[in-house]
This record gives sequence, C-alpha cells and structure tokens, in this order.
Amino acid sequence: MDFIPKADWKWVYDHKQSNLSVVDRDRIFPLVYQSSMLRLRESQSVSFTVEDVTRYIELFESTTFSDIEESLRCKTILHLLAIELFHKPIMPKSWLFQTVDAPKQRYHYGELVMLTTSGIPESAKYMVLEQQDNFCLCMLFDESHVFPNNKEFKQFEIVKVSTDKLIPCLQVEQDDCLFISNAV
Repeated sequence: MDFIPKADWKWVYDHKQSNLSVVDRDRIFPLVYQSSMLRLRESQSVSFTVEDVTRYIELFESTTFSDIEESLRCKTILHLLAIELFHKPIMPKSWLFQTVDAPKQRYHYGELVMLTTSGIPESAKYMVLEQQDNFCLCMLFDESHVFPNNKEFKQFEIVKVSTDKLIPCLQVEQDDCLFISNAV
C-alpha cells in the first residue's frame, strides 16, 4: 500500500461528527482530536498543500521514524501534521503524572519518553514534540494510557507536562521503548 500523499489527499473536518480526518480516494484516516481542540470553525475540506506534502515526506523518510511500520508511520505523521496545522495551544497537565528524580535535560523532537500516572502507577510511551523552557508537548505513542480516575488517553492524544515528569527511554528497559507496530 502506498502511504505517500497524492494530489487528492484532503483534510476533512466534519463539524456535525466533531472529527477531523484525512481522506483520499480509497481511504479515510480518522484523527483523534476533538473539535474543541482544533482551530477549525466550520465543516470544511482542505487539500494538502505543497508544504503539507513536503513536511509529510520529510518526516516519513527521516531516521526518527524509519523503524516504524509504514502504516503506523503514516498515521503518526498525519497526527503530527494535524497538531502543527490545526491544534490549539494547551495548558500543562503535570499533576496527572509522577515526578521523577532525574537530572534536567533537553528533549528533542521525536524522542521517546515514559510518563507514569500519579496514584496507581501506569506507564506509557510518549513522543516529545517540542520543549519550551521546563515544559514538553508530548504525543501518546502507545495504544492508550489509563489513569486512576478511569480517564483514558487514546493513541496520538497530546499532553503538555513539566520536564520533571519525563523518563528518557534510554533510562528504562529497551523493550519498554520499542515502537508498537500493531497499533491503531
């Protein structure tokens, strides 16, 4: 299956369904972001721009994503592009996660980290999207992350947290930080 964008790829926002997806002739790639999270006001269809395609191909061919199975790589990159293009800024939710005793460090785009929930500890892999001062915007890379209050993040949802909550994957067992190829 071909995962390189074509001229017929479109961002489709359906206000009635409150969802954003990418549509081509044969497929629909649903995205997890709710309407309240997006800067789109009306139902609309927007063709991929040259910049969208260039950024997609740049990410698809980068070493950051080279170990990910193509289908998951495509879905991951579409979510990353949707965040860059349409997502509203978000406030930190650091209280959801345990603080770790680790030296301060700088995180890089695409770096995998672990976040562990407060209360009943449940860990999941997240991908760092950006760091601003002492906060990182992260995207859930695992299929889901369940919190003690039965709240659940779905794969590709984003959260902003203070850097003292992140555990670099280099510091945890290698198996815990492998990419999941059977994810949504």
